[in-house]
Formats: sequence, C-alpha cells, structure tokens
Amino acid sequence: MLWRVRKAPDNSIYGPVDTEMLKEWANSAQIAPEDMLDESDEKWRVAPELEFLEMLWMVKLPGGEIYGPTTVGTLREFINEGLVTEKTMATHVKTHQSLPLAALVAAADFEKKRALRRPPMEEKKSTASLAVEMAKDQHIRQLEEDLKELRREHETLTHKYRQLTLQIQDSIKPTIVRKSGNIPS
Repeated sequence: MLWRVRKAPDNSIYGPVDTEMLKEWANSAQIAPEDMLDESDEKWRVAPELEFLEMLWMVKLPGGEIYGPTTVGTLREFINEGLVTEKTMATHVKTHQSLPLAALVAAADFEKKRALRRPPMEEKKSTASLAVEMAKDQHIRQLEEDLKELRREHETLTHKYRQLTLQIQDSIKPTIVRKSGNIPS
C-alpha cells in the first residue's frame, strides 16, 4: 500500500511511500498531527486517524500549547531537541492515562525488545500498561535491595548484641580470690 503526505502548513505533498516508511516518518517527528494522509488522491485523512501510526500521545509544550496526538518516537525527538524534558507528562488520547515521558520512552523501548522475544500468539499490551509493569518491577527490585540491606543491618546488630552480652557476662562473673596457705586443694 502506498501513501502520500500533505503537510499542513503549506500543502506540499510527499510520497508515495510504503506503510513502513510512513511509520518511520511518524516516529521521527516528520508527520505532524495536522498533516493529511491518503492512499488514493480522493480520501485524505488526518494522520492520527491511521491506527497503525500509533499517534496516541498528547503533551503540553513549555509555552502551554498542547501538541498531539503524536507518536512515542516524536516525543523522543522532542526530548532530544530540548523541547520537553523527561519529566514532562504525556497523556494517552484513549485511556487518558498520564505518565512522564521518561517512563513512556522506556516502556516503548522495553516493548520493542520484548516483541522480539515474544511468541506470536501473546496478547500485545499497551505502552501505558508496560510502563506500569516496568514501574512495578523496578519497585520490587528496590524492595529486594532494601530487604538485603535490612538483613545486613540485622546481622550486624545481632553480632553486636552477642558481643555486648558476652562482655556483660564477663563483667558480672564472680572473681575467686585465693588465699595462700589454708585452702585445700
């Protein structure tokens, strides 16, 4: 399937390109939410209407302007260009779930790696649910590290307790004084 892109500001037309190239353009900030796409010169549609482009995220730019819906790849480009920070919140247009861009980008990267290992029949999870899963996994790892540290502290305190107990026992033992001469052996 071949697609054309009509850029919103000046109506210039690019293409035709195949679906994969169109996805690459969308993920590299080359397709804006206002751009129009068509597979025939008769049915122009706004870019976010094409589900396979995954233009699902809205973000508030520093000037207060809302941008989107757009792709995770575009938001990654925005971070690299300094237009937003990793702490900037992104909101999913369908679920209205918000999360920091750092978590969203990390979840998308995780999903790419996971997709390479995933059996074909496994249900695809949303990027937002993956971000939540990753946050839970990270929290579990942190709790495990905290538990290890608490166990080390417990062992250290137990050892100190035993040493102090021995010192106390040694200090309260009665001392036997031997007198010379009249003590039977």
